[in-house]
This record gives sequence, C-alpha cells and structure tokens, in this order.
Amino acid sequence: MVIHKPEVDQSKSFSGMRVLIAVAVGCAMAASVAFFLKVLIDNSPAEIDVRRLRLFYLMVITSGGISGLAIETMRQLQEQATDPRYRATNPYRGRLRR
Repeated sequence: MVIHKPEVDQSKSFSGMRVLIAVAVGCAMAASVAFFLKVLIDNSPAEIDVRRLRLFYLMVITSGGISGLAIETMRQLQEQATDPRYRATNPYRGRLRR
C-alpha cells in the first residue's frame, strides 16, 4: 500500500507578522486584566510592596503575550500540516450546536 503525502501549500507560508499581531493582542488583553487587578489590589486593605506589584503586572502581561504567540504559531503550523492526524475529524468543531 502506497501512502501519498500531499505537498506543503506554498501559498500558505508561515506569517511572522500575524504572530506579532497575536502577541500584541495577547499583551493588550493581559494589560487590561492587569489593570483590573491593580484597581482591585489598590482598593483592598492589603499592603504589598510596589516592586512586587510591578513584577506581578509584568508577569501577567508577559504571559498574555506568550499565550498569544503560542496560540497563533500552533494554529499556523496545524494549518500547514500535511499529516491527516493534524486535521480536524469532527465536522462540528468550531461551530455552535443548537
């Protein structure tokens, strides 16, 4: 039995710009979460060192950017994969069920 592997579609090349945009969107969303946490912490009776808070906000924003990078990179790599195991077999995947 001969298994024919399809060639990689060159029109769908990896886009670094889309990954950078995903990083920016992830950082922006995480910055809004960090701002919410800042307001919450400022209005609480807890006394936390300012340096620790800044590092916490930086960690939240950085993790948002890394998650955006990982999601978009994996999405593009899965889209370009020629192996059928990486293809979605569930026809309802991504659709809302009624």
